[in-house]
Amino acid sequence: MISTSSLGLPAGKERIVIARASFVVMLLGVAGAAYAHHSAPVFYKVEERITVSGTVAEFRFSNPHAILKFDVVTADGEKQEWTAETTSPSILRRRGWSQESFKPGEKVKLEGMPSQDGSYLMRITRAFREDGTEIGVPPGTNN
Repeated sequence: MISTSSLGLPAGKERIVIARASFVVMLLGVAGAAYAHHSAPVFYKVEERITVSGTVAEFRFSNPHAILKFDVVTADGEKQEWTAETTSPSILRRRGWSQESFKPGEKVKLEGMPSQDGSYLMRITRAFREDGTEIGVPPGTNN
């Protein structure tokens, strides 16, 4: 007589099946987390564009995404503290950006996707200095 497990499998095979199933579940969980992290539509209105001008407060050129913090003063004098996210430094370097691309106190104009929740958050698609000079080259440019 062959002994079987509670799953009806030959003895010893149950452990292998459980290990494989656990591995698949873990992979699906990691893939889901990675998709959610890198899915722009979760955070941004990808079909819309806004243009925002302000003064650079801080620029962090680090992984996983470079972050630009800047201040906007509205027509009625309200100060808004914005955060603009972009892609990784390795991609930005290929587009001509560096740690020195933005300096505190510098005036900039940013184009990008607005946040889904209406907060002062955007995803940068293009950036310009006060004189209109584009910073780096836009995505899709032959670079």
